[in-house]
Order: sequence, then structure tokens, then C-alpha cells
Amino acid sequence: TAVEFGMKLAWEGQGETEVGIDRKSGKTVVEIDREYYRPAEVELLLGDASKAGKVLGWNPKVNFSALVTMMAKAAAERC
Repeated sequence: TAVEFGMKLAWEGQGETEVGIDRKSGKTVVEIDREYYRPAEVELLLGDASKAGKVLGWNPKVNFSALVTMMAKAAAERC
């Protein structure tokens, strides 16, 4: 989604110290916040909305990539 904001990121560090830096401004725009860690992280989470489609007739209107972009833009507007 950095592309959506016209950014090219340079990644520095590893693990918990890794950050994404906007190459143009030099500003750190991505960093890890331990507040959002899950107490017991699992390696893989998979969702399957097929039952919602079959039982409720529900289908998603937005694909995953578009959802991530929408969430990033909303977060940027709050800053």
C-alpha cells in the first residue's frame, strides 16, 4: 500500500526493530508496535467465507488487497 501513497520504502533492521522508511522524505512510516502483538501468535490463519455465502447468501464486495488499501488510507487520515 506504500505505492498507494506514492512512497517507495527502504526496509532496515530485523524482527522487532525492522522499520519502513520513505526513501523520498527519510521519514519512518512503518514500525512495529508491541501493543498489537497477540499473546499467542499462530503461524497461519485462514478464513473461509464459503459457509456465509451458502447459508446467508453473503459475498464480499471488496477483495483483500482493496481492503488493506482502504484500511491504510483510513489510518493515514487519522494521523
